[in-house]
Order: sequence, then structure tokens, then C-alpha cells
Amino acid sequence: MKQYLFRLDRIAGELNAWLLAIAIGLGMLDLTVLVAKCMPPLPPTPAAASADGGAAHAAEQPSSSQASGARS
Repeated sequence: MKQYLFRLDRIAGELNAWLLAIAIGLGMLDLTVLVAKCMPPLPPTPAAASADGGAAHAAEQPSSSQASGARS
């Protein structure tokens, strides 16, 4: 019986190290999310702004296939 208790104690000691590492990782993730939520949003980049404007502009104009189909 003592042999099983020694095995259990050794396994618990190794498991505690893994649980500590996981707890530290989750704490860092929680801190990162908290900091990200507290910071103001970044302004859109010029590439993203032009892509958004280009998509809205393209939706207003019919494509060449639609325009040629309307003529015939």
C-alpha cells in the first residue's frame, strides 16, 4: 500500500507543476485581454479605408456585363 501512496505523491508533485504553468498562462491571457479592452481602438489604416470606400463605390456602379446587358 505504501508503494501506491509514494507513486500517488510523485504524480501529484508533477501534476502541480503542470497546473501552476497552466494557471500562469491563463493569468497572462486574462491580463492581455484586460489591457486590450482598456486601450482605445486603433484608427483604420489607409489601405483598409480605401478598400472599404472602394467596395461601397463599386456597389453603386453596375459592372460592365450588367451595363451591356441593359443596352441590348
